[in-house]
Amino acid sequence: MGFRDIDIFSCYESGIEDIIEDFYEPVLANAILYDRIAGFFSSSSLAIASRGLYSLIKNGGRMRLITSPKLGIEDAKIIEDYVTGKSTLHSDIFNIDLESINDDFFINHVKALGWMLRNNLLEIKLAVVYNNLGQPCSDKELEEKGLFHQKVGILKDSEGNEISFSGSINESASAWIYNDEEFKVFKGWSDSKEYFERDKSRFHEIWNGQRKNTKVFDLPDAVRRKLISLSVNFDIETISLAEYKKRKLKHGKKIVRHIPLFYYQSDALEQWIANDYRLLFEMATGTGKTRTAIAGIERVMSTSEKFVAIISTPQNTLSKQWKDEVEKLNLIFDRTEIIDGTVSNWKHKLSKMLLDNATGMANHCIIYTTHNTASSENFVTTIKNELSPRTISLFVGDEVHWLGAAQFRKALLPNYIYRIGLSATPSRWFDEEGTSFLKYYFGNNSFVFSIHDALTKINPLTGKHFLVNYYYHISTISLDADETNEYKRVSKQIVKLARNKDTDLDSLEKYQRALERRANITKNAVAKYAVLEGILDELKNQNKLQDTIIFISPEQKERVMDILFKKRIVFHNLTESEGTRKEQRFGGISEREYIIQQFKEKSYKALVAIKCLDEGIDIPSASVGILMASSTNPREYVQRIGRIIRQDENKSFAHLYDICVNRIDSLDGEELEFEKTIRKKETIRIEEIAENAINPADAYEIISNLKY
Repeated sequence: MGFRDIDIFSCYESGIEDIIEDFYEPVLANAILYDRIAGFFSSSSLAIASRGLYSLIKNGGRMRLITSPKLGIEDAKIIEDYVTGKSTLHSDIFNIDLESINDDFFINHVKALGWMLRNNLLEIKLAVVYNNLGQPCSDKELEEKGLFHQKVGILKDSEGNEISFSGSINESASAWIYNDEEFKVFKGWSDSKEYFERDKSRFHEIWNGQRKNTKVFDLPDAVRRKLISLSVNFDIETISLAEYKKRKLKHGKKIVRHIPLFYYQSDALEQWIANDYRLLFEMATGTGKTRTAIAGIERVMSTSEKFVAIISTPQNTLSKQWKDEVEKLNLIFDRTEIIDGTVSNWKHKLSKMLLDNATGMANHCIIYTTHNTASSENFVTTIKNELSPRTISLFVGDEVHWLGAAQFRKALLPNYIYRIGLSATPSRWFDEEGTSFLKYYFGNNSFVFSIHDALTKINPLTGKHFLVNYYYHISTISLDADETNEYKRVSKQIVKLARNKDTDLDSLEKYQRALERRANITKNAVAKYAVLEGILDELKNQNKLQDTIIFISPEQKERVMDILFKKRIVFHNLTESEGTRKEQRFGGISEREYIIQQFKEKSYKALVAIKCLDEGIDIPSASVGILMASSTNPREYVQRIGRIIRQDENKSFAHLYDICVNRIDSLDGEELEFEKTIRKKETIRIEEIAENAINPADAYEIISNLKY
């Protein structure tokens, strides 16, 4: 019997399959050779890597294991001296601390490796990754590079059949309890052979020291002796499948299958727990904020007799998107409700849900709502009066920066015990009070995973970056004579009004309106339309005129539509006016959802977006963004970049086109000083976009000409 006789799935996910029983045991029972890349060298990673070894040992199989020492700065120097032959290596810097672990099943798997070493059935090599300075990377550097987060296994049976598996695996002691991982399986004899060969080559290149910037060496004798000493009186039956089943039955409800997470998502949850379950998740668009928050919901719900989750989003479309994601991850609630203004009789539904929860009729409930509804008097009063004090509540604020606004802060009730705030940019633009309020409510702490992190770190499941790298193309235009004169006129007004704005409320309001008028002159400059036509022609000539989002101001809508009509480009507007109610004419979904669906299916080549797409709508296929109108608000441009750099299977790169106004050189005196302040904010915006692009040098050259 070999691998071809086993029903091997292409993907395994805890919570759906029992990873040990369904994969490791049957596969290793038929394996004669098991090659494995584990994570950092520690008791936990060794135990995780040794799951299923009972079957391999019984089968007389052999194993080769590559792992990496987790080094501090001083440890890195010790390793370097050892590799260069300057000193011996003690076992002290390797984390084999079984005394602190109270789980016998876990300990016995580490002992199994020692037993295999003693019987020459196991070889272990240590891989040390070097940085650009030729020095061993510390554990911090390896974490930043995302190295050794992806774990790979290659197996061979007696008939010569081979398979590989690779994925992100939780290498902590709790992984025995939660069986927490997800991985893909590739067969050497099937359509996935190319991926299998890639995994196999990776292992052999590292094992044989053929990888650039990576050195490997045999397990030091001191460490080998330590592991072998642990295997005294080892009994193979203590790691058997029967023992695993007995243990699983004994623990019963304590074994909770958690949602598999990437390493940084797990870090976010751990920080959330350490911060008394209150935290801002400041994570770039497309890096799984939603999944991380859902995992937090699951953690609290699994230990709570009575539980209510409240998920608040900026708009109804996002609430439905959240509901879909929760259902995909198989979280089961006794009661689920969408509570917002589009649902009739929502106040009654909310009251009934809370009553059922309090009386034990619905112990676990989830509410999807909007910021507008969550902050309304009816919603707030109902929660305050009818949420049982015995119920554990968790509030999730999506695009949480909105909730810092005065009218929405009412949603942030003290009744909510646990809290998660999600946003790529939680700070509020020109609103320090609102920003401070948010930080305080969500525990005065943040977990950060930036766009730079997402563009440079590797997704262990795909081998690609978490977000798609992008090219940044800047076009510059000048204001025409009328626009320039109007710009100068409004600038003079701004200077005059600025002198009294701090003492006179009327002057402050006029000053703010004047700033908006001047900003609109540059946003809506006539010369931008010719540039747009050139960009569209270029995309058409390169056969890239699809998956395009054009971000515009309301004033630009008619003119941009005329251009698209003239060029016979099939498009649709996506603004706040498109409906969010389900309708039969759209196949039972809302008009907005229908438009997005048609865009994903290529029926529309372009979307013309006003504001609506700035917030969280998921369209991974979008690969071209054209900024016709942008503000210097970091939230706006970060969100818009996020719309086009999400990973998609058919997307290698994204392209962002930005149309910027040249500096106005005819200003002087105080007008010029105000202009320099505005220009500085604009160049900061462009530089921040440029620094993460593939082609920053091209952008910086243009930026230098925009500055005063």
